[in-house]
Amino acid sequence: MERGKFIVLEGINGCGKGAQLFALASFLYGLSRASLVFVTREPNELDESGRNARKMLASGSSPYENKLAAVEFFAKNRAVHNGLVGRLVETGVYVVSDRYWHSNFAFQHAQGVPYEYIAEQNKRFRVPDLTLILDVPVDTAFARLDKRDGAKRRKFDSQKDFVEKVRLNYLELSKILPGLVGDRSIAVVDGTASIGDVSAKIIYECRRKFWGV
Repeated sequence: MERGKFIVLEGINGCGKGAQLFALASFLYGLSRASLVFVTREPNELDESGRNARKMLASGSSPYENKLAAVEFFAKNRAVHNGLVGRLVETGVYVVSDRYWHSNFAFQHAQGVPYEYIAEQNKRFRVPDLTLILDVPVDTAFARLDKRDGAKRRKFDSQKDFVEKVRLNYLELSKILPGLVGDRSIAVVDGTASIGDVSAKIIYECRRKFWGV
């Protein structure tokens, strides 16, 4: 049986992941009649740590609060998630995840946690086959969030200077992660284009990575 693929979509909130997640899943599903696709997200509620992570994301006002707890909750939740993802990929399933350890590195490093500490908590986990970071300027992301959520803001979207740190962290991960966790999976995609153009670029990156076309 051919091994599946583990594909991750990443970026700051408002980058367009939600619009692309199921478009990518639909493309993978349509590759053949044998294609199986599983769509997931992090953090999830598979365990208590995931539920705690969700509560933490919904509470508090300062994006700089609870930085070490965030690393711990995400890593423990990821351990459970990895067991599920690993079994699926090894049995031929395409797994598409909304966020993975890249969010930990980008957000928690912006909170002040060293990359090395985050890597230590995550180094035993599966490296994605392809990670697509959708990059947009912070002002673009905030305009999208205004349209989607109005004045309501989650803690990690409450300060533009914090989100800019997160964005810059994402853009340097392709240089940081190979040495820390062996992750050479990253491709950066311009998320400011139309939904259709971004989707076409994502599909191009998949074809180039997996099938050399």
